[in-house]
Amino acid sequence: MRTPYYESTIHRQIREKRENRKERIRGDLELYGGEVLQSDEMKQAYDQTHHKWSTLGEHTMRVAMSSVMICYALRKLNIKVNIPLVVVASLCHDLGMLDRGKFASLKESNTEHPKESVSVAKELVKDLPEEAESIIERHMWPIGETEAPDSLEGAIVSVADKYNAVKDIVKGSEVKHTNAKSYVLDEKEKILEKVR
Repeated sequence: MRTPYYESTIHRQIREKRENRKERIRGDLELYGGEVLQSDEMKQAYDQTHHKWSTLGEHTMRVAMSSVMICYALRKLNIKVNIPLVVVASLCHDLGMLDRGKFASLKESNTEHPKESVSVAKELVKDLPEEAESIIERHMWPIGETEAPDSLEGAIVSVADKYNAVKDIVKGSEVKHTNAKSYVLDEKEKILEKVR
């Protein structure tokens, strides 16, 4: 029979592991994606609605966090993955959607924003790797008129994007009240604090 002490110890250990993982993810995002996180484009992303219940910035941060968590899981399985590449690509994958009014329709947005996102990424990231361009260009697969990801890192960002988009759309207003959103908003404040 479990005692309250045992349960509280287990819960504390789980909480500590989560906090350590969040700190590690935060560190990776800042280390490899600092120039994107501190950009005016990322600040604007928090002001633009995305997937009806979220903002572009919140969605982007959830995709980046999910992508890095997938990388950690793969590394535990001794599968090599390029975390810096995943961070940069995931943070830039939807920035081409800023000022969504430039697209005539949802179909055009789905088709054209990956190319626009690459252009934004090239402006924000000095020496953007070609692999990052490919990840960003192909992240919408299988939606739109894009090719499938051509790397493990591309598949990670594409899967994280779809997972978070579906979560945003299906959960609807519930997403507004999840811990993920609170965490993302906390991260936004930390990022903006550094820039000020």
